[in-house]
Order: sequence, then C-alpha cells, then structure tokens
Amino acid sequence: MIASALSSGVTSIYSGVKLLESSAQTIARQSITSPDPTATSPGTQQTGTSGQVSSVWDMAEPLVDQRQALYQVQAGAKVISTTGKMLGSLLDVFA
Repeated sequence: MIASALSSGVTSIYSGVKLLESSAQTIARQSITSPDPTATSPGTQQTGTSGQVSSVWDMAEPLVDQRQALYQVQAGAKVISTTGKMLGSLLDVFA
C-alpha cells in the first residue's frame, strides 16, 4: 500500500513535469512581437513581417497548462510527504 502511494506521487510529479515541458515548448514556439496597428480583429496581432497572425488565446492555454502542471507536481509531492509521515507513524506503533 505504501509503495503504491509513493508510486502515485512520483507518477503525478512526472506527469506534471511533462505537462510543464510541453506547455513551455508551445510558448517558446509562439512568435509574438510588438502589435501591428493594422491587425484586423481584436485579440489578434500581426507578428513580424511574415504576415502570420497570432491570437492572444494561443498563449492562454499553455499558461493555464503550466499552472495545472504546478498544482499536479505539488499534489504529488504532498502524497509523497504524507506517505512518509504515515510510514513513520506505522514504525512508531510497531516499535
């Protein structure tokens, strides 16, 4: 039981780190420069001279994913911490 709890905590941390890495790569791939006043619709901006239009919402999802990854890693760490405390209590009972 303790091994499965530790495994769950480690898996949660691993998944959170992978999500953080993925969202960071998505953010890094975004080519955002200063806004061009000729952008046609609100919430979009012209990027560079290539003519690509990047939506503000393109950045929102990876930023939310990063926050979710943070919480996932924190939850995994809490599971591991609680498992350690539980193991300590069990050892105290049997000692």
